[in-house]
Amino acid sequence: MCETDNIQWAERFFIHPEAVENVVLALPLTELSLPAKAEHLLRTYAAMLGTDDKRLAAAIFCTWYAGICGAKYALLTSAHPMAHALCLSNMSVQLIRTEGFPVFSFHVHENRDGLCHKHVSGKVLLDELGLFYKNDVRPIILALAEAAQTKAVMLWKHIYNQLYTYMEEEARDAAGDSRRNLIIEQFKSMTWELEPEVFGLPGNPFRIIPKFRTDPNPPHRTISIKATCCLAYQLRADHGYCSSCPILPPE
Repeated sequence: MCETDNIQWAERFFIHPEAVENVVLALPLTELSLPAKAEHLLRTYAAMLGTDDKRLAAAIFCTWYAGICGAKYALLTSAHPMAHALCLSNMSVQLIRTEGFPVFSFHVHENRDGLCHKHVSGKVLLDELGLFYKNDVRPIILALAEAAQTKAVMLWKHIYNQLYTYMEEEARDAAGDSRRNLIIEQFKSMTWELEPEVFGLPGNPFRIIPKFRTDPNPPHRTISIKATCCLAYQLRADHGYCSSCPILPPE
């Protein structure tokens, strides 16, 4: 990828082609799929957030980890040759100390961009995504759930929250209503039609009917309601619930 692509990937999906500075903890994703390693990451991250709540740490981490899922979706739908570089065996997670809250980045070990892929049918794309979630994402979700003593379905919903945000951003920037509607419909198809077995759950946690409300903050736009609370309000007493929080009463 060119330098401009690298910058965009770092800003939007938290993916870096090289290791970064001020790393407190780095783990290959294959190790993160082990509950003991996942617990080590969550304990370290929670301490840096000023809490001992591993459930909170796991929920917020998943909003970062969703960057890999968002990038995978974007690459597959655009037939980008880098799509198959994003996998469990080819990436590491890096926990980074900053002046504010700690951040995560994901390091790609090998670009693997030599193979170009033609645009494929929706069925083939769905199969590719299903294999990715089953083989590359599910092991980490299960390890995090065990380490945090929380339900895996809730962590999947945090992934979905961020994926939906990526879709909304893309739709917002689309050139015209036709392109915007196509983005929305493709996202629905590529989430709703995944088999529950992909997630290791009785049902598909991405099969969510979008709900909306009017943002109480100016300019009072219509906003989507999250699939589950992001729990960010627990980090600061003065934070409160987000405008898009499902905990807030309906209008």
